[in-house]
Amino acid sequence: MLLYNEQESNKIFEIQQINNSIQENLFGIVNNTVNTMDYHSINEKNYNEYKEKVTHGTPLLPFAQYHTKVSEQLPFQPIHWHEEMEIIKVQSGIGEVSVDGVKYTAEAGDIIILRPFVMHAINRLGNNEMIADVIVFNLRLLETGGADVCTLKYFAPLLNEKHSVPCIVRPTDSWYHPFDQSMTSILMSDSTKEGAELDIKANLYWMFYHIYNNRLMNVKQNLAEDRRLYTVRKALEYIRAEYMNEITIEKLSKHCGYSEFYTMKLFKQLTGVSVVDYVNNYRLTVAGRQLRDTQDDVATIAYQVGYNNVSYFNRQFKKQYGMTPRQFRFSLGK
Repeated sequence: MLLYNEQESNKIFEIQQINNSIQENLFGIVNNTVNTMDYHSINEKNYNEYKEKVTHGTPLLPFAQYHTKVSEQLPFQPIHWHEEMEIIKVQSGIGEVSVDGVKYTAEAGDIIILRPFVMHAINRLGNNEMIADVIVFNLRLLETGGADVCTLKYFAPLLNEKHSVPCIVRPTDSWYHPFDQSMTSILMSDSTKEGAELDIKANLYWMFYHIYNNRLMNVKQNLAEDRRLYTVRKALEYIRAEYMNEITIEKLSKHCGYSEFYTMKLFKQLTGVSVVDYVNNYRLTVAGRQLRDTQDDVATIAYQVGYNNVSYFNRQFKKQYGMTPRQFRFSLGK
């Protein structure tokens, strides 16, 4: 989903109390006449089916840092979610960040904080480009090996979505500078130096300290809202798994357990785009990566991402990227 490389994922907190809380509080399912399901029936197996099966960093250090650019060549990062926290520092330019359906304009200096499991996307704003540095980390990195007070009081509520962090921190905010100082220290950290892991963890602890010390943690929305978000997440994961095949509203709504009308309405409300537009955007994002990272010809890539008509694929690609697939590949020096 993201524009940077990702590897296979591993488990989140291995504390049974937290896992139970996640299952009971995160994935409440609405009972309806199409598909009646009690959220207590969700077990570890089908719970994991809806997670993004990737991780960042290594099992010993579940932390990764990226440098990304939203531009004409790669104009968006489609809506996605993952179990890790993600913090984005906009270094230059301007862009649009969507968080659980709410759109924010992000400018140079702004810091975007994305809690675990939140649905988010980044889009180009007009003809502007945006360059950002990103850190992605599993909260498991900050646990101390047991059910200590910090895990239970501060990090577990984030994982089971009882707490919500502020989405965006701007340079005009009173607590911005100490928070930014910790973020900058992480971005400038030399991973080859002895003690680099301690440097990362120390600054992450400082960042959470500033959030809680300034009383910026919010209580998460009610269970009904959680159910709506879960349904859309389920739809997103289905699209991510089946984008190379035929996707119909009928199949998607059946997978989500709702009527076609309600599925389309809910999807548009929380993502800001229609199901059809999202499927096309996701396929074109994958196609863009394929053009960048492989030597496969255009026709092969078109079929790989779910287009049976190469001419139609070319038209959709040009509409999205402003250039043909061949021109896109040429612009990347391929």
